[in-house]
Amino acid sequence: MQPDLGEFQPRADKTLRSSVEVGADGGEFQTGELNRPIELRSDWDDVLRGFGLDPAEFYVVDDTVRMSKWQQSKRTEDGNRDIVWLYSYKARFARRAKGGDPADVAALLAQVLKRKPSKKANTTTSTATYLCLLSDFQLGKGEGGGTPATTERILTALDKSVTRYRELKKLGRVGDTVALVGLGDLVESCRSDWYASQTFLADLSDREQDRLARRLILHAIDLFVDEGCAVIATGVPGNHGENRQNGKMFTNFLDNRDYAAFETVAEICAANPERYEGVTFALDALNNDDLTATLTLDGVVCSFAHGHQFRSGTNAQAKMEAWWKGQAMGRTGVSEADILFAGHLHHFVASEGTGRQVFQVPAMDGGSQWYQATSGANAQAGMMTLVIGRSASPRGWDDLKIL
Repeated sequence: MQPDLGEFQPRADKTLRSSVEVGADGGEFQTGELNRPIELRSDWDDVLRGFGLDPAEFYVVDDTVRMSKWQQSKRTEDGNRDIVWLYSYKARFARRAKGGDPADVAALLAQVLKRKPSKKANTTTSTATYLCLLSDFQLGKGEGGGTPATTERILTALDKSVTRYRELKKLGRVGDTVALVGLGDLVESCRSDWYASQTFLADLSDREQDRLARRLILHAIDLFVDEGCAVIATGVPGNHGENRQNGKMFTNFLDNRDYAAFETVAEICAANPERYEGVTFALDALNNDDLTATLTLDGVVCSFAHGHQFRSGTNAQAKMEAWWKGQAMGRTGVSEADILFAGHLHHFVASEGTGRQVFQVPAMDGGSQWYQATSGANAQAGMMTLVIGRSASPRGWDDLKIL
C-alpha cells in the first residue's frame, strides 16, 4: 500500500517500495525510499497513521525503528546531475493488549510520594466475632510436666485471651460476641488404645479428666460473661474422646467425651439462666456427619473438625485440603464454608492456596516424647485466637494471635 506521509512521499519509480504486513498480533512496515527524513517528535504515531494503523490499537515494538540513509545521483532541471540523500524507515509494530491504556508510571510514583500516614483514629464499631479455639488439651497426659503444667498453660492462655479481647475491643476491631469452640481431644483417656504406654503415663483417671475439662470450659465462659460478652460455645468430637475397644471405636461418633463435656456444661449453665442469659450452646451446629460443626460468624461461614478424619496427603495442609475437596464434591455440611479449622496434628498451619482458608490449630498439651524421639519434630503449645467477620477484612478474618 502507498502510505500517506504528507510531503515525505516514497519514490514510486524505485524498487524499494512502501509496504505493510499486518497479522493477528502485529506486523512490519517499510516506508520505501523517501526524499526527506521524517521529523519525529516523541512517537511514531504519524507514521502508523500514514499506513492506516490506529496508534490507539498498535505501537512500535521497543520504540525501535531501523533507518537507512544513502546518496544517489539525480538529474537536475538544467540537465546536469547532482548527488541527493534518500531515506528509508522500517519497524515492527504490535497490537496493544486489550483492557485499556498502560498505567501512567509517573503518576503512580507521584501518588506514592504524596501518601501520608493517616492520623485519624478508628472510631468505627465492629460487629466481628472474637474466636477462641480450645484444641487438644489432652488432660490426663503425663508428659511435658503432666496435667498440672497443661492446666496452668490453659489458664494463662485464657487470661491472655481476655486481655487480647479487651485490646481489640478498645481499637474498635471486634464486637460483643465471643465464640469458644472446642476442636476435640480435650481429654487423654486412660486406655492404651492410641499408644502402648498411654495407661502408664496417664496422671488422671477418666472421670477426673472429664471433671477438669468441664471446669475449664465453664471457666472460659465465665471470663467472657464477666466482660459483658454474648458467648457462643460448642465443640466437635476428637479421637481421644471416643469409646474404644482394641483400638477401634465401638459406639457412635456422638458417644464422645469431647462433645459430652460441652453438653454437660450447657446443662449447668441452663440451671442459672440469670447469669448465663447471654450464653448460647450451639450443640445443634453439628453437621449430619456428627464429626464437624458449622457456624456463621458475622457473615463468614466457619466449619470446625478435629482432623482425625483427614487421611490422604503428604502433610497437614494437603490432608486438610484433600479432605475438604472431597466433602465439597459430596455436598456435606462443610462444603460451603469459607474457613475450615482443625486440630489433631498439634502444630500451626495456615493456607489459602486453594482459594479458601484452612487453619490447623496448635495443641495445648505437653508434647509427645515418642513423637519427638522418632521424628525429631516438636511444636510449641498455644491457644489460637482471631477475629472473624465480613467487617474484619476482605478475607473474613484478621488479628490472629497464638497465646
